[in-house]
Amino acid sequence: MSQASSSAYERLRAAATQLKVPEAVRTAAAATPGDPHPGEIWRAVWENAVEIVAVTAVDDTVVHAVPISMDTRFHDADTLLLPADASTLEQPLALWRGLRSRLPWCVLDRQVSQLSVPLEADAAPAPTATGYRYGGPLPSPAAPAAEFRATLADTMDYLAAVRWAPQGSGSLAALLKKHGLGPAELVRHLSIQPPRALALLRAQAPLTPHEASLLAPLVGLPTDRVLAANPALPERLVHELSRPARRVQIRRLAQLTGTVERDARQQAVLATLTLAARQERPTETDWPARVDRYFDVHLDQNGDR
Repeated sequence: MSQASSSAYERLRAAATQLKVPEAVRTAAAATPGDPHPGEIWRAVWENAVEIVAVTAVDDTVVHAVPISMDTRFHDADTLLLPADASTLEQPLALWRGLRSRLPWCVLDRQVSQLSVPLEADAAPAPTATGYRYGGPLPSPAAPAAEFRATLADTMDYLAAVRWAPQGSGSLAALLKKHGLGPAELVRHLSIQPPRALALLRAQAPLTPHEASLLAPLVGLPTDRVLAANPALPERLVHELSRPARRVQIRRLAQLTGTVERDARQQAVLATLTLAARQERPTETDWPARVDRYFDVHLDQNGDR
């Protein structure tokens, strides 16, 4: 983090330490996270990046969100300045409309508050909204407000770029065939059972990272290139493992396996898909139930209930 970014962040932390936490905020933060909805205020977290955002619209696994600051001294001409009674935070808020971004669900950590001012999808006030005002233009590129805005923009850009689900090309079967790797060869080189070898050859199951590392020297490609040949992941499975409610389980899995959150998500999605590979009609797979089963087994085996 740059010195400028650090100083802006420290000012934000200092402002936050002076806040009294309303009971409604404590209740929302302590509850099991649900799926996001417009008008909610969430904490977004990925690795070392943390931001408070207001959700203005929700897609399948993406939210449209704007960063929020409780230091209303800083703003630009697009910033909405809201009074203390505009949310359950009970504090004046600055909504940086010009920094609206599409954030993946997987970065959403906890809902912390609820807006009472209705917003459009682009974060503009709805026709029925009252009590707000717009900020003023930045005095200069070197002004503290510009520094503060740049810090928010960097964090939002980082969160918007987060991806955890492998993007498979579906070329695995062709790759194996090209190199003469049939069921017997896969059983021998990967130490797997024949049904799994057939599932890999029929593009019904993905390679795990370990299996890809074993195949890489046989096909003359790096491990990540082999993994990239996996079948595309079912969208509904990716959606299920992107939901905020799954984050506690994923973090626990990462802790138990000594990995980071991204790797734990990938481990869970590949293992769940592999277990479902023998199903006759995978389009009808109950992915929430299968994910539940995966975590029940893998977390309980390590003494976690």
